[in-house]
Amino acid sequence: MRRSLLFTVIACFAAAPAFAQVTVDLRALDALPHHPSAPAPARHPPRARTHHETVARPAAPLLKEPASVAAPTTPATAPTAPATAQSTTPAAPAAVPHPPAATLPAAPPAVASIPPVQPPSPPAKPAPPPAPPVVDQAKTVAADVPAGLQLTFAPGQSDLSPDSAAAIKRFVQASPSGKPTTFNVLAYAANVPNDPSVPRRLSLSRAIAVRTAMVADGVASAAIYMRALGAQGAGGPPDRVDISATGGNASSGAKSQ
Repeated sequence: MRRSLLFTVIACFAAAPAFAQVTVDLRALDALPHHPSAPAPARHPPRARTHHETVARPAAPLLKEPASVAAPTTPATAPTAPATAQSTTPAAPAAVPHPPAATLPAAPPAVASIPPVQPPSPPAKPAPPPAPPVVDQAKTVAADVPAGLQLTFAPGQSDLSPDSAAAIKRFVQASPSGKPTTFNVLAYAANVPNDPSVPRRLSLSRAIAVRTAMVADGVASAAIYMRALGAQGAGGPPDRVDISATGGNASSGAKSQ
């Protein structure tokens, strides 16, 4: 069943007067279904048409549908698509090799050999002290004095004679042994008017000769105190060396002289 209620409204937007035509289909209204509980509407007798409904009215021209806009034609040469970006899919990780199977050694490991510990080498022997300047032609004379031992040299000489070297050795051996013992060596030389430095150098050479002989006899060098006094040897021969031993310091022995 067709339900239709047609209302046609035609409007004309031209300069001529506009007309409207309304058509009502009453049969279509009667054909509509009614609710069972509602009373059926009474059928209306046919109604006579009025003058306005029977007069034919010129129909207004229908508006033409605008022509469809043609779609733009695709150019013959379409722009080339941009190059495909490089794939960012990470490469599959390489297969991890499996560790080799554990195997037992065919033979026991070799025993580590430890070399024996070498004993420390003995310390090197100290070099022997230099030999004292002993000369057979030297005229040095040794004499015992209350303060110790006195050596008299020939003018201008500083060497020891064999007898004077032996006297120094006997004096050292007769002196008390031990660290508290010290030896004082006072050297002198005759004055030289033209050059005062000559007696100082000569007295120093004589003190060194006596000191070297005492070290060769076993006296520690730190226990020997020597002084080269030059021409200050009043109270004895001008060319001499006085040796004394004391259990105190060197200064007390020197003052005793």
